[in-house]
Amino acid sequence: MSKTNNSLSCLDRALIELRAQLASIPPGVMGAKVGVLRFFLLALIASGFFAHSAQADIALERITTDKGVLLLLRGSFALSDDPQALAREVATTGAKVITFDSDGGNVVTAIAYGRVIRVLGLSTFQLRSGQCASACALAFVGGTIRYAEPGAIGVHQSSFSPGDILDGHTAVAAVQQMTAQIMTYLLEMGVDPKLLQLSLSVPPDDMRYLTAAEMAEYKVTAGFQDAAPEGVSSSATIATPTVEHTAREEVAKPLSNEDKALAFVASYYEAWSRGNAEALTFMDRAYSETISFYGKPKSRVYVVDEKVKFVMRWPVRAYNVKPGTATVSCGTYCAVVGIVDWYAKRDIGETISSGSARFLISWDPSTGKIVTESGEVLEMDKNAVSPLRILSQWYDQNAVCRGGIGNSEASAAACANREAIAAKLNAVGWCHDAEGKAGYQLDWQRCGGTGDQNVSAVALSSKASIPRSAQYPVTGRFSGKTKLPDFRGRDRPFNSFRTRIRDGMREGPNFAGHYSVVQIGCGTGCLFAIVGDNNTGKPANFPRGGEDNPSMQLHFELGSRLLAAQWLDYNANKCVVEFFDYDRKTWNLVRKVDVGLSDACYRAVADNLR
Repeated sequence: MSKTNNSLSCLDRALIELRAQLASIPPGVMGAKVGVLRFFLLALIASGFFAHSAQADIALERITTDKGVLLLLRGSFALSDDPQALAREVATTGAKVITFDSDGGNVVTAIAYGRVIRVLGLSTFQLRSGQCASACALAFVGGTIRYAEPGAIGVHQSSFSPGDILDGHTAVAAVQQMTAQIMTYLLEMGVDPKLLQLSLSVPPDDMRYLTAAEMAEYKVTAGFQDAAPEGVSSSATIATPTVEHTAREEVAKPLSNEDKALAFVASYYEAWSRGNAEALTFMDRAYSETISFYGKPKSRVYVVDEKVKFVMRWPVRAYNVKPGTATVSCGTYCAVVGIVDWYAKRDIGETISSGSARFLISWDPSTGKIVTESGEVLEMDKNAVSPLRILSQWYDQNAVCRGGIGNSEASAAACANREAIAAKLNAVGWCHDAEGKAGYQLDWQRCGGTGDQNVSAVALSSKASIPRSAQYPVTGRFSGKTKLPDFRGRDRPFNSFRTRIRDGMREGPNFAGHYSVVQIGCGTGCLFAIVGDNNTGKPANFPRGGEDNPSMQLHFELGSRLLAAQWLDYNANKCVVEFFDYDRKTWNLVRKVDVGLSDACYRAVADNLR
């Protein structure tokens, strides 16, 4: 008891000092500082309550101050905990702020608490003298305003309870599902999903405490504004010249819903034209929980899964709305209709898709998310060898840009469009240059040359040493009816993915004569593969994928035993390609090549090996 009294007496002194600071703030900046200082008042009050160690399950404690009630959430998260108890406590006390003394616990429960915290509009803060580590970090980021001292938030890998007994395949499936849930939750809370990448690099028996810079970078902390400069008073605004004040109002004039909807659609297709990881991160945030997807009600999870399958099939993409075709009409929702030209290429070879389509995107201005997506293909370009429609857009915009008069709006818009289109063409391997030619002779061509950053060279192997599909032919090909796996008996370990495996194998062999490679997404930038024997129906795991091999892309052919797997080595900051020879029983690693830094994994395998 004496220890608590001593702590409170120290806090009382701190309160007196902070009250004096509040009293000295000029009236014009009171609103800017009171919120922040009030937070620190509460933080100081709570610091005396962190002497106790974490208990078995979550307990809520009230800390009453003259500024209101602060809630302390103490203990380890367990499945038996009820997050709604927090809602009842908030309703009773009117608390606005919550802090933690927890070493983690069950991830699902921590996420549930985080969502309740967000729904209730609570702010979270954490002092280094307390403890918010492991799963607790997930609950912490539920706060609408989040403050933590450096070293107050700890992260590491999730792990199973000591009593859990799982076979290898079930464990992998469980880890993948949990990783996807955490990724979705972080995106929902506005936290950079790279935080999960950092967490996965720390063993479960270790802990990484975040610095202030890391918490700001990953958006673990958010919502705090710097205090206004000392000496600024309310009279400063009144003294601002009328002309300058009017100009500021014009600059700050809010965009209409129509403008916002058009800007969203532009950003949608810009993101879709980027690398797989960036594109899927955007898509994961872009949709409401239920969407009318091409005339049928679908969940956000379903739509994002469809996007994952598409980008894995077509990793090289350029999409651009045809200038002048987009129209928008806003009511409760904003409906944007227009024409988009596209160019897409598979990871190996010259399989190209090119064409034009009409799109309809219905966007909710209140949430900033898509509620309807539909469209139809207008034209397909047979035997396309270049992004001809995107190139045509560039030429059209270039003509208006260079032929415009002065600084006209049309000329400026065309120049901006031209540069945006050029960036997309560069991203798919097309460059507007020609060595040794004058400016008027420049034209679009495939990027090439030793200095071209759009085409990466193989760093550790010469082109001659790269394994080729023709070097690993199959001795025969499957013909007949595909035999499906026995998920109730022999192939029970694969039962969690039975629908995807069946659908993939029913399409027939696509690898090594009589195998079906079925690729399954496990979250943004996460992929694993199961290889089914169409002759025997027996499925097998491919040895790469999941969290250990992020951003994985596969290349394989029906007539060859060779399979190439490209993935990102985070520790080395390298993109690598591994070549495997499958002899029906084992995956034999033939060669591993380094194809550049991590950014190289956002390009197609073919471009990295060219």
